[in-house]
Amino acid sequence: MPPARMTAADRARVESLIRKVNTRVPIAADDVRAAEELRARFADEPVLSQLLEAVLLGWSEQLRLQRALAAASEALQRAIALRPASLAPRLALLDLQLDREDWPVAAQTARDALVVDPRSASALEGLGRALLRLGRDQEASEALTRAGTPGATALLNKLRNGMVNESGMRHQELAAFTLRYDGEAHETVGREILRALDHHFATLTLLYDHRPSAPVQVILFSREQYYEAAQAPIWSGGVFDNVDGRIRVPIGGLDPKLTPQIESTLLHELTHAFVADITHGTAPRELHEGLAQFNEGKRLDSMLSSNYLTALADGRVGGVYGLYWGALAFAEYLFDMRGQSGINDLLRSMGETRDVNAAFRGVYGHDFNEMRQAAQQRLQQRYGS
Repeated sequence: MPPARMTAADRARVESLIRKVNTRVPIAADDVRAAEELRARFADEPVLSQLLEAVLLGWSEQLRLQRALAAASEALQRAIALRPASLAPRLALLDLQLDREDWPVAAQTARDALVVDPRSASALEGLGRALLRLGRDQEASEALTRAGTPGATALLNKLRNGMVNESGMRHQELAAFTLRYDGEAHETVGREILRALDHHFATLTLLYDHRPSAPVQVILFSREQYYEAAQAPIWSGGVFDNVDGRIRVPIGGLDPKLTPQIESTLLHELTHAFVADITHGTAPRELHEGLAQFNEGKRLDSMLSSNYLTALADGRVGGVYGLYWGALAFAEYLFDMRGQSGINDLLRSMGETRDVNAAFRGVYGHDFNEMRQAAQQRLQQRYGS
């Protein structure tokens, strides 16, 4: 209730703000200013600190919907500073940081929330998610077990399966990578893999003007273990997992000197890691696979015979080949339209808006499906029968 010593006008303003908060009417910047002014004039009234916190939480929701994420984070930080013992703004900030895939910062925010409430299931699940992406599996397992939520249980099952498949593996680390490999992979092979990854990482950092927020985890399996652990199709030469952010590659029988095929596989899967990090998991599969092949240096006109190009242009190639070749045609079309800068703008826009169609319209003037149709039309004009 508003303090009794308030004027009628002040009481009306307080009651109006309370109604907005309780009925989840969108909060505006003017509401934040009104709540701050009231608290400044009645600093000894705890109810007004609570009201300002609630208004800041509502305002941060509006900013997040507008994809003004930095401003939303700032509003939540103000709410935390206002009432440090309150859990709600800390959990809202944690959710925002997890959404942005800022794993190290999210892990610290989760720990701060657990100081306020050590049993908070949301904070424990958030901590587990962040630690999983940071490669700290045992700590992640402990947090997810304590959380006990359906989401935490699903992640925990995946994590435990991975821990079984990866038990006994050796580790090598660089600043940008954590590499794990089983007993069939010689140490010299591990060093060569790290060398290749480091080279490709530098290339992609320059290409996309982006550096992932956490080290990329790469796991090398013997070929037999790979298909079971990665749940990958038989034709797969490697896989990037969007859930745990890890690259898994079969390496059984490799010589210390890496083959061009393995070099290409590493670059392909590392591209997936970059695209997922930039877009926060928003990029559609066709864009993922097209860019990964494009970065390998693959081009349709140098890969395929005229008969295959015609079949692809006419829509007569299905299955895996149809998916991958069609995705490469799409990436080539995007590159020809606006070059690498256009692709970078597209990926960044997806990460900011979480809206694939809005990102395509903003950069290329058409939505995702319209651009796919345009790419197919160009393919038909060039190679169709």
